[in-house]
Amino acid sequence: MSAAPSRRSLLGMLGPSLVTSILAAPALGQGTWPNRPIRIVVPSVTGGFDNYARLMAPRLTELLGQPVVIENKPGANGNIGMQDIQRAAPDGHSLLFGAVGSLSINVSVYRGMPLDPVDDLAAVACPVTSPMVWVANPESGPRSLGELVERARAAPGKLDYALPSAGTINHLIVEGFKLRHGLDLPAVPYRGTPPAQLDVVAGRVPVMVDSLGAGWGHISAGRLRPLAVTSRERSPRAPEVATAIELGLDQTDYVAWYAFMAPKATPPELIARLNTAINQVAQEEAYAGRLREMGAGTLLLTPAAQLGFMQAERRKWGDIARAAKVEVV
Repeated sequence: MSAAPSRRSLLGMLGPSLVTSILAAPALGQGTWPNRPIRIVVPSVTGGFDNYARLMAPRLTELLGQPVVIENKPGANGNIGMQDIQRAAPDGHSLLFGAVGSLSINVSVYRGMPLDPVDDLAAVACPVTSPMVWVANPESGPRSLGELVERARAAPGKLDYALPSAGTINHLIVEGFKLRHGLDLPAVPYRGTPPAQLDVVAGRVPVMVDSLGAGWGHISAGRLRPLAVTSRERSPRAPEVATAIELGLDQTDYVAWYAFMAPKATPPELIARLNTAINQVAQEEAYAGRLREMGAGTLLLTPAAQLGFMQAERRKWGDIARAAKVEVV
């Protein structure tokens, strides 16, 4: 099993009653489910964190005996995709693969939130975690996180950052950093991670916060310079990149995570079977090794532990959103 460098701190947030080892789960069995293709809705544009689900889909197809199809439904920072699954039949054939933003941040930043992921969806599995990373254009961007602070202080409002979407983990990490250091960093908004990355690569915007997994292709090719990771420990994928904590520029670790959710009334036995299949794939070297190559890792939770983790994350990000007065209308 591969574990993200920050997994220890992630599990520590859950408290002793929620920390779970890899528990034995029911065998997949041969019941009448599934009896048609299973669709996984990813509430994001193609080319972002949907890659984690796409890597898992072929093996899930083998384990479940039906095609597993990925369907991208971006919009409203994940709310559109979440509503799709909220309204879907609770028969185990429709799942959401969402990120920390839609599942634990939206409720604190959206004025008119159409649903509550905790109350209106069912936790299934949380197989992927990834450190976030400050990245810059190699030519026009700052060469270190300390230099970013210096440049922003020297010319308030002149150093922009690329924002994939308002109210996301990327957004709140930067806003919390701005509050901590008294910085004026204007946001340049985009519709998703890929176009934001490309503008930093092109030098149109000097810096952004990205997930290490999503940004690894550009980082490894030298198109983006990593300044610091936001996890408590350095990533094995990029051990030369310091953490913001060890640089003395932050105090809290922040990681992205990605989880499967189902319609609320999905039978517990189907949730258990899905959890077993997803966690099995996450532990297999073919998948876990690929995650490591992307700078990500695995986090294996039962549905109950995942629910508790989501609630803890909600409190953490809600504190930052209120302090920074982040609101999405």
